[in-house]
This record gives sequence, C-alpha cells and structure tokens, in this order.
Amino acid sequence: MPTSEEQQILMLLAKEWDYNGPPGIMDISDIVAALGQAPSASMQALKALYQIGMVDMNVLKTSAFLTPEGHAAAYEDAEQ
Repeated sequence: MPTSEEQQILMLLAKEWDYNGPPGIMDISDIVAALGQAPSASMQALKALYQIGMVDMNVLKTSAFLTPEGHAAAYEDAEQ
C-alpha cells in the first residue's frame, strides 16, 4: 500500500493522464511544487514508486510518468 506521499504523486500523475492523455508525464520539479511537500519526501516517494513499477522516468530523470499499473493503482487506492 502506498504511503500518503506516494498516493499523492499517483493521483497527481493520474489527473495529468486523464486531462492530457497517457502517460501523464510531468516535470519532476512541477510534481514537487504541486504537492507542497519537502523535495526530499517527494523524491523518496518517486523513487519508491519507480522501483515497484508504478512510475517510470525519462532517461535524464527529469520527468516522471505513470505506467498503466500506476494509473490503475491510483484509483484503486483512492477508493479504499
């Protein structure tokens, strides 16, 4: 089960996916700014989501986006 920081990232990227189409790509600095968390907490949550395959990143690690599994998990966890 994702932490609250991870869930916030999943929901933010899921909204981006829903409004602008898959894969819900956002610049990491925009993710950090939108969440209002400490940058270190956001980066730690992104890394954890990346390691379990919910989020992927571009080659330079400057943007993050949802995998299909991450999109599904965002809404599964929000309903619980």
